[in-house]
Amino acid sequence: MPTILSDVVFRDELRDYMRVNTVEKTAFFQSGILVSNSDMSQLLASPSNTFTIPWWVDLDASIESNYSNDVYTDIAVPLAVTSAEMQARAAYLNEGWAAMNLVKNITNQDPLDFVASRLTSYWQRVAQRRTIATVVGIYNGNVAGNDGDMVVDAGGPITAASVIRARATMGDYTPQIVTPNGTKALSSIVMHSAVYAELSILNLIDFTPIADQVPEFGRYQNMLVVIDDGMPVIGTGADAKYLSIIFGPGAIGYAEEQDENDIAYDREEARGNGGGAETLWTRRNFVVHPLGYSFLSATITGTPGTTRPVSANWSDLALATNWQRKWARKQVPLAFITSTLGS
Repeated sequence: MPTILSDVVFRDELRDYMRVNTVEKTAFFQSGILVSNSDMSQLLASPSNTFTIPWWVDLDASIESNYSNDVYTDIAVPLAVTSAEMQARAAYLNEGWAAMNLVKNITNQDPLDFVASRLTSYWQRVAQRRTIATVVGIYNGNVAGNDGDMVVDAGGPITAASVIRARATMGDYTPQIVTPNGTKALSSIVMHSAVYAELSILNLIDFTPIADQVPEFGRYQNMLVVIDDGMPVIGTGADAKYLSIIFGPGAIGYAEEQDENDIAYDREEARGNGGGAETLWTRRNFVVHPLGYSFLSATITGTPGTTRPVSANWSDLALATNWQRKWARKQVPLAFITSTLGS
């Protein structure tokens, strides 16, 4: 529905509105979880909404090498160089906001100007929501099809031991980065604010400045702590379990492309009994893909009710049946912890 006069707060003496930006933050971008991937960008620009991402299978050092000798008739047999592939799918999104011309005429304010000023933040938050839905799908698929080998249940409130065990599910492939103070750690742990509060009560979030710089994020076990209340809660009441996710570097491939008509205005002069209406449309194309997985496209819903859906919506992304792990568990830089809240 478009903005109408009843949506606008009038002030008799001062027609100026305080623009309150949403309190939902784009922490996934600020923390580096979502960083543009050039390979994904090339694929997104290709003339297909599904595409194959190939990779070379690493050399297997578990096979004992040949040992040289001086026997002329002994012939070594070389190993094959093999490749594998995973499937990804692009999403094509749009949104529009409408306002009646009479609103602008009476208030001397244009709601669509405000919309235009917030589009970058809006699309970043959309990408963040798609990322959460995607990793929830990985979690659901892991529980359903891989015996939960990426998941650790804290058995109560989140603890250092449960986080360490979750990281340990990656074995000796545990992805590491070098932090500014020289220590090695996983990049980020994302948690609900209620879980963050549990750790804060115990004074376990480290805000020690690094190199005279106040950190933008707190740290827990040398991982950046990202708070997002969009993180899922499994169950209700005292038995509710909160899902926290460890992201290693490169866990999520991300690309964004602006549509050729990424911003468009649509005027309808007959609306409002001839007063007119205007709609601002914005469009973006996305790829948000967890490395090491194929998206199977078993269920594609798009906007519910559409006759020929092309893009996976949040519910589709969260379905276990839409994902298949292609890499060995320890090569996938994701891990999950479920925990409850303290009494």
